[in-house]
Amino acid sequence: LFTASKMGVFDLLQKSPGLDAEQVAAEIKASVKGTQCLLEALVSLGLLTPSDQCHHQKPVYKNSTLAAQFLGSDSPFSLHSYILHTDNVVWPLFSHLENAVRDGTNQHEQAFGKKAQDLFQDTYYDSQALKLRFMNAMHSIAKVTGKAVATAFDLSTYKTACDLGGCTGAIAHELTKANPQMSVTVFDLPAVIEMRDRFQPQHLDKDHRVSFMAGDFFKDDLPKADLYVLARILHDWADDKVEILLSKIAEVCTPGCGVLLSEIFLNEDRTGPSRGLLQALSMSPGRQRSAQEYSALLERHGFTTKHIKYTDNLLDAMLFLKV
Repeated sequence: LFTASKMGVFDLLQKSPGLDAEQVAAEIKASVKGTQCLLEALVSLGLLTPSDQCHHQKPVYKNSTLAAQFLGSDSPFSLHSYILHTDNVVWPLFSHLENAVRDGTNQHEQAFGKKAQDLFQDTYYDSQALKLRFMNAMHSIAKVTGKAVATAFDLSTYKTACDLGGCTGAIAHELTKANPQMSVTVFDLPAVIEMRDRFQPQHLDKDHRVSFMAGDFFKDDLPKADLYVLARILHDWADDKVEILLSKIAEVCTPGCGVLLSEIFLNEDRTGPSRGLLQALSMSPGRQRSAQEYSALLERHGFTTKHIKYTDNLLDAMLFLKV
């Protein structure tokens, strides 16, 4: 999957469906043998569909419905950028999985040759290219999950929301689309906010209900809002950081304020889903939790669980109320 995405196989077959292995090899500048093996493996994964024009001709290939929807770089719900990010940043960590299991620590230094004190700052924001790569990855996930998160619950009583770590505003725009009464402030690091214009679709440029504010949610005052959004945030951070962030949210919330939390929710017996348990093997400072664990976490900060929604998307959702 990583190699085919990086070499442009899905984009090629999106533009020119029905190529044989030799034609694909010529376009991606690879050996015929290697390309044939790659294409056949992709067929076995359900990402390509082969077809014989007749029994005496070579098979030709086209993207499967799944690949056409998610793997072309120009498709509306493309995960292409997230796949490239995973190939560059996550896969190298998994090549040191034995050390990660033995030590119980992130293998950033072994994989990249330097130690990260703050993994997000050091890896993702130390150059414009890395920053854009990370933002593209987060944007692609948010586009795929945003509608499911934004429509998981009735949010009609909330007039203002703050999406903490909301990156490009993809979920914020979904929230305003689903809730005409709502305005959303995206609160993220200055380096992220500076680049946001690259990710705003033209038809959303005039959506004045989505605004952006630069800051560090561990250090700076949080914008006032009726609803705080935490989408793919808590699982990344160590327990002490999570406690700091939730304490800050609790301090600015008045009774009736809400928290919309979106993460992968583990089964209570921690037997799945595999995407959450495999992600945990990267040994980030944070941890994956079940819905009940998230409930207990927020209840310690004065929030009560109102709703839990398993969305059948990549992320699930919970709604909490400040009491």
